[in-house]
Amino acid sequence: MPSTETFTSDGALLKFKSHIDGKNADVAIYADRVEWLMARGVSGAKVTAGVFTAGLSMLATGVKNGKAGTEMIPMKSITGVSTKRDGMINTIVTVTSSSSAIGFRVSHKEAEQMRQLLNQLILS
Repeated sequence: MPSTETFTSDGALLKFKSHIDGKNADVAIYADRVEWLMARGVSGAKVTAGVFTAGLSMLATGVKNGKAGTEMIPMKSITGVSTKRDGMINTIVTVTSSSSAIGFRVSHKEAEQMRQLLNQLILS
């Protein structure tokens, strides 16, 4: 059970970095929602194309990809939380809602914190 000391200045109960759909994301769990921000970044394919075309492809298409954005799941929509080990140091925490399932790839320690917190918030 998180104490008031675990709250961040913006009211988040837990904040961490995760890997979602192949991209890094900043994730925050609040009492009423889970939200994440995936910043725009340079894809490996763009870097490779840029190297082979001496930068001309990057000038034509831009450096950043367009897969940036934020998403949010209201806590009242979450129907389940499951975990599955993903290698030696990571676990995938799958948050299932009424419309989708999102997998957050985090360290084993963060996975356990996330699972406990979400289960507590769902059941309260």
